Amino acid sequence: MRKQSFILILTVFIDMMGFSLIFPIFPETLNHFLAQAGDPVLDLLAGWTSRILDGRTSDWKLFVALFGGIVASLYSILQFMFSPIWGKLSDSTGRRPVLVFTCTGSFLGYLVWLFSGSFSLFVLSRLITGLMGGNVSVATAAMADSTSEQDRTKGMGMIGAGIGLGFIAGPSIGGILAHTDPSYLLPFLPLEKMTIFPSVALMATAASFVNLLLILFRFRETLPHNLRKKSEGRIHPALGVFDLGSKEIMYMGFLNLYFLLFFSGFEFSLNFYLDQFLGYKPVSIGYTFVYIGLIIVFVQGGIIRRISGKVPEKKVGLLASVFLILGFSFLYFSSTSVIASEGSTFLLFVALTFLAMGSAFLNPTVSSIVSLFSSPSEQGKNLGILRSLGSFGRGISPIIFSVIYSQKGPQTSFLVSGILSLLFLGLFLFVKQPSPKN
Repeated sequence: MRKQSFILILTVFIDMMGFSLIFPIFPETLNHFLAQAGDPVLDLLAGWTSRILDGRTSDWKLFVALFGGIVASLYSILQFMFSPIWGKLSDSTGRRPVLVFTCTGSFLGYLVWLFSGSFSLFVLSRLITGLMGGNVSVATAAMADSTSEQDRTKGMGMIGAGIGLGFIAGPSIGGILAHTDPSYLLPFLPLEKMTIFPSVALMATAASFVNLLLILFRFRETLPHNLRKKSEGRIHPALGVFDLGSKEIMYMGFLNLYFLLFFSGFEFSLNFYLDQFLGYKPVSIGYTFVYIGLIIVFVQGGIIRRISGKVPEKKVGLLASVFLILGFSFLYFSSTSVIASEGSTFLLFVALTFLAMGSAFLNPTVSSIVSLFSSPSEQGKNLGILRSLGSFGRGISPIIFSVIYSQKGPQTSFLVSGILSLLFLGLFLFVKQPSPKN
């Protein structure tokens, strides 16, 4: 099973790398498309942005941030809609067929991005990749198939480490490739029909193609036929989450939604804050995310592996909550005008350290608790619903926090996330620790 686990880790690594390649170039990409005229989708979304602001600010940077929030939400909202479908489908048909289908779709989505000379095609690529964004939930279910109950948190931690490594590779490669002269593509591809940063999009396309080849030729099915469950009932969380039959899983699902609501708000605000207020270029933004990713890998690939089965999941979650509160406190003070002139960079990275540690401890812990409360035949469905509710939080978060950011500034955005993290700690106190028999 070690080979299977390695392939699953590599799958989520490549998936996250392809997804996060766009992070350091997202603000400049939006500026590029907003400078164009006549694209119907661009005009529609820009009109929505103007109506939301309603003349309350003439600051172009804040307009771009709000516009970016609307665009960024598309991917996660589609993940919310389709992730549980892929998860439950994998419970009945097996993990491999679903992974083949979603990896194929992701490859096609990134291929559209590569040739997105217009904003409409760029949005279409985000829609396709969001719709096919079930790789992580299905790979997580496959890892649950391959691990014992005692090693479940360890398995979730390794999946998290793969995600963290992808989070390191994606922004750093994206930032570096953003400044690569794309003329080397001229003998093979028409640059005039390609996106603004073709080297970055080409890397995402190539990575997703490698991911597909791995699943096709190296991955063996992890869910035996006798453990597969016939698809029945409602599968979308908005309709069926109350039919899960487990209050614990339901509670963890909504807790995950709440966590990703305020944490994704921080991630979104940070990207534009670094670009617009601190003057970071794509490479510097990329290296900032590399720092975050290194901490995630250290925690999930090292510490989580060692404490798995020794420290109760609930205690790990509470520790993560404390780290989040500390991180948001430092982040708020680093962004205030009083401190911003002196020592703000140091405080910023102290904040990012605590926030990365909090996220790194929390994500595999939540997945492990849901997995331990789930039967073998419902791992895919329940983990898919968990990811889906999280995607819903990620989907609405950019819209909510871009409004806060555009009207009140990044400091208020960070403050709101910090206040919500305090409430999260209180809510996590009510989490039930899974018993060994679960």
